[in-house]
Amino acid sequence: MSSSALSRSDQSHHIRVLSASTGVCYNVVLQPSELTVANIRRHLAAAMPPSDQILLLGPPYKVPKDSTLQQGEILHSLRLGDGEDNLPTSDDPILNTTESTGAKRLFLFSKHALSMQAPDPPPCVLEPINLILPTESGPSPLQLGSPEQQHSPLYQALAVYERRFMLHLDQGKVLADGSDLRLSACRTCIAEQAIMARALRAAVSNLSVHLNGTLRLRSEFTTDFHSKTASHLSLLQRFESLMSSLSGIPLHPALVTAARASGRVMETLLDTVPVEKERAWATQCQTSHERLITMFSELENGFSQLGTTASREQEARRDLEAEEEIKSLWNEVRGVGQKIRDRQAQRLETLTSNHGKVVKVIMDAIAEDGAQTAFTILEEMSKASADLIPAMKDDDQISIKLTEKLAAAKTTAMKRMKVRLREVSVAQSGIQRVNSSVGVLKEALAQQCENMIHLEHVAELPDAYRDFVSEICRRRAYGGAVTSSSTAMMERLASMREDEVKAREKFLRGAGRHLMPAFYEIFTPTLATPPPLFTPQLPAMLEMDTLPDVGPTENVGGSSSAASPMQGGISSASTLTASSHPQVEEQSSMATDNPTNEHLIVSADEQTDNELSSANACVDAERKTLAYENAVLRQAIERMGSKSPRTYIDEAKAGDTHSVNVLNLQKELGEAKAEARKMKELLRKKKADEKASDKISHSSFKVHDVALFMPTGRGSGKRTYLAFHTNCPHHYLSTDNIEGEPNFVLGRIVYQEDLVAGELGTDANPYGLHVGTKFFVNTVEVLNPLS
Repeated sequence: MSSSALSRSDQSHHIRVLSASTGVCYNVVLQPSELTVANIRRHLAAAMPPSDQILLLGPPYKVPKDSTLQQGEILHSLRLGDGEDNLPTSDDPILNTTESTGAKRLFLFSKHALSMQAPDPPPCVLEPINLILPTESGPSPLQLGSPEQQHSPLYQALAVYERRFMLHLDQGKVLADGSDLRLSACRTCIAEQAIMARALRAAVSNLSVHLNGTLRLRSEFTTDFHSKTASHLSLLQRFESLMSSLSGIPLHPALVTAARASGRVMETLLDTVPVEKERAWATQCQTSHERLITMFSELENGFSQLGTTASREQEARRDLEAEEEIKSLWNEVRGVGQKIRDRQAQRLETLTSNHGKVVKVIMDAIAEDGAQTAFTILEEMSKASADLIPAMKDDDQISIKLTEKLAAAKTTAMKRMKVRLREVSVAQSGIQRVNSSVGVLKEALAQQCENMIHLEHVAELPDAYRDFVSEICRRRAYGGAVTSSSTAMMERLASMREDEVKAREKFLRGAGRHLMPAFYEIFTPTLATPPPLFTPQLPAMLEMDTLPDVGPTENVGGSSSAASPMQGGISSASTLTASSHPQVEEQSSMATDNPTNEHLIVSADEQTDNELSSANACVDAERKTLAYENAVLRQAIERMGSKSPRTYIDEAKAGDTHSVNVLNLQKELGEAKAEARKMKELLRKKKADEKASDKISHSSFKVHDVALFMPTGRGSGKRTYLAFHTNCPHHYLSTDNIEGEPNFVLGRIVYQEDLVAGELGTDANPYGLHVGTKFFVNTVEVLNPLS
């Protein structure tokens, strides 16, 4: 054989496939490129059709895949399994290894053997059963010389002894060889029974994996099923009482009026429910609920048919007893069969030696003519070896009984294996049916949950109605706040435009009369035009026309739900109003705190009625906004608690009228004192602002301070203005609302932004400062109209 051929042979993989039904081992030799499940099935086709084959590889025992077989670790584990399956030569017991060794095995199961129609396995027969002993001896090794000597009575008598010993030798050889064959057959039978026991372990292990998964599925689904069906049953039982309770909840008069305007008569919450339809739906849900309970009972019966823990433990004990019987048989083979084989071999050796001595004695007698002496020796040897053949026959009978016992044990094991594998197969089929039933029941339960949602609407209707009324109140408050804020803004803009018109008229009647035409025609063509009219198009609040006026929130529809936390709702509502509220405060403060002489750009006339109207509009906008915020918070409190705020007040009034009156008086007194303190503080601030209104800040700058901004060469693009200061640098003017490039800007700071200079040449450093320098950008209300 060439070296390349040897190399290819070394690369082949020997895989043992162990038959679960008989314990027979099939050796499959494959090249690395042929390591696929299909090729293994093809090699086993002579013993079992591929369509009838079931392969399990493990532990853990699963159907093998091509990718699994091609892993070096798996092939190494299979070789470990081959070594463990070799019968031990020492005193180690058989079937004593555990999964901790990492060994794996590939078992072959037959689908046909798992069916009910499968015949019983044929009885096991271990060969040889009976030995045929020779009755005549073989050719003689004696050389008797001339024919006369051969026909001599003396020599013939000596030849009789040689023939007798030769016959005993031939019979001993047959008995010794039979002992060897029977011992080998017994060892093979024990090994096959051990393989069957391991195959049963594999089948039970695979079943346990699927069974445990099914039991976990049962536990999870049962908990979910009982939880949901219990709530469904409770709702179905309370349905009629829930419907009756709806008739005791009156609708708000505004809703009753709206229903009459639409041609409907609705006075209670029950009138909003399609009663007959809901009752029919409840009946249908009741029927579905009962069908679900029946299906679940059938499912429980299916689970019970999978066996109990006690039954599985009993089967495991029987399997263990069967393995213990195999171990006992192995010990008997090793203790009895091995000793018989050894004794038979020793006796054969004695017979062989005796025959050689007999031939030598005869040949010496012929050569020396000492026949009488030879007869004496031969007779003594004959008497000494007379018990050898009977003893060998007796041991042969013991060997036959041992062989028959092992054959019967394997026959019983194969029958039991068929029954156990059938039980495992039935259990696997039951697991599949149960899993399928669980899937069907899950879908039915999910559909029932969807159906019950309609009835849950009825159960939740009182709380939903209460939240509906609260929602209407909040939306009306929102609409009022938006409308008032828009009105205040428009009136403020109109007031500012009227002031601007007066200022322009004052200029045109004064200094403007002395300007040359070039100033009107070339320099500033719009110098003599009035300010543009600002007419924004705000969205119409059409929703307000569709919202019924339900007044303040009341405790309607029963107790409120405490199930949903409203932190998110409060935050959202605060965000809605927080953006507009500061603007309203600023407008209100500008309308009430700033005296007329602060506005250097307008005329010095007294405050007009429009200004008073603008201030009143701002106050109204603030009041409406606060009312909206109050509605949002009230709605959140009702959802978090069990009662509306008004309910607590009503209960307190009903409980102790005198105490309530005292508390109300104390509350009103506290509110009056707080209002007085607030008015005093506003008056103090107003006087302070009037005193400092004409002062220009230079040592510090904050909102409401008056600052003088002078142009500077720093920065790029549009002209940059820096505040006139004393040891308070880097206060720049935001020129977004500054028209043109005036020589200076005198203004009141209305907004101040604190920034840090970034990289040079970027938007984060518009004034060319050192990186990291802190600077301020101020937005002002211009107080000087001159350039």
